[in-house]
Amino acid sequence: MPKKRTRLSHHKRTGHLLAATLAAALSTTSVLAQQTDSTAPAAIETAEPEKAKPAIDVPVPALVDVTTRDKTLRSIVDAGPPKLEEGQKAVADTAYDAFQRGWFLTALGLATPLAEQGDKAAQALMGVLHEAGLGIRQDKAKAADWYRLAAASGDAGSAMQLGQLYLLGTGVDTDKKKAADYFQQAADAGNASALYNLALPYQEGEGRPFDEAKARELLEEAAKRNDPEAQYALGLSYLEAQTGLNDPGQGAFWIGRAARRGHTSAQVYYGILRFQGKGVDPNEAEAADWFERAATGGNPVAMNRLARVYAYGRGREQDFAAAAGWHLIARTLGVSDFNLDRIVESLDETTMEEARKLAEQYSATLMAPSEDPARETP
Repeated sequence: MPKKRTRLSHHKRTGHLLAATLAAALSTTSVLAQQTDSTAPAAIETAEPEKAKPAIDVPVPALVDVTTRDKTLRSIVDAGPPKLEEGQKAVADTAYDAFQRGWFLTALGLATPLAEQGDKAAQALMGVLHEAGLGIRQDKAKAADWYRLAAASGDAGSAMQLGQLYLLGTGVDTDKKKAADYFQQAADAGNASALYNLALPYQEGEGRPFDEAKARELLEEAAKRNDPEAQYALGLSYLEAQTGLNDPGQGAFWIGRAARRGHTSAQVYYGILRFQGKGVDPNEAEAADWFERAATGGNPVAMNRLARVYAYGRGREQDFAAAAGWHLIARTLGVSDFNLDRIVESLDETTMEEARKLAEQYSATLMAPSEDPARETP
């Protein structure tokens, strides 16, 4: 899979230079302080009256002007595709550079001959371009072919992606055993997402024999690599295991880890655990905070829970306008609650007007389309 290339912006380079200047200043001050302290013991040993110490001139570090006259940052697209020097040959990194800048047709032209010559990185990039339809007509079957070649040469990212295609039957016939085999290849290379995906066949008994202990082992390895999906799944396995492997404390711990990494379903579940005091100390105020994080992230179940919090004054001060507002958004997104319906029906028009304003405020972003299908890439 293509590796993202990062560049330091002008502001970040400026920050590093200023940080270095400040570090030098602190270092100078520290040395001077040590020199001053070293004279103290001698004064005590002689028991002589202290004499006025001469003032020490502390050198002030010179400020370096790191600004530029033109602070306009050019778009990586406007900067144009990567240019080769005379006699320089394109390599896979050159193709990736064009890909990262959004010049997909150029990336395709650079990667094709390299991929045909057996360059696994270029083959992986060809898979990405064909799968997403970037610079070429979308063709997931051809994407699978390129991923297969790259995986055969040891590219873990391609093996991971090919496993997903076999799992979903995209571009290839659905084959959960082959999917698990490719996940295994990527997992052996340390890919956290592959470890998570390999655990699922063991949980379900499809593509691998059912083995809840093995699934837990793989989930733990992926969770320790900070994969939020694995952390959430591991927490659920401790909370909902069917073979006596339950541990509410461990379940709450891993659900909480996933929640802190921004996993909205984990945020809802952790809020419920906090509210109920299951596997963790009960704290209704903190539970409300988690519901709000997930609700503002677009999770309708969290919106419904937050509406209840406001309606019943559990974890937040009772606020019927806020309760009705979140209930209206959640209901629009398909989560109904008859108890909240009755509460909303009993509210006066002034409160409902506030509720509608809140709903409109959040629904403008929470219910907006995630992408513009008419927008073209460069």
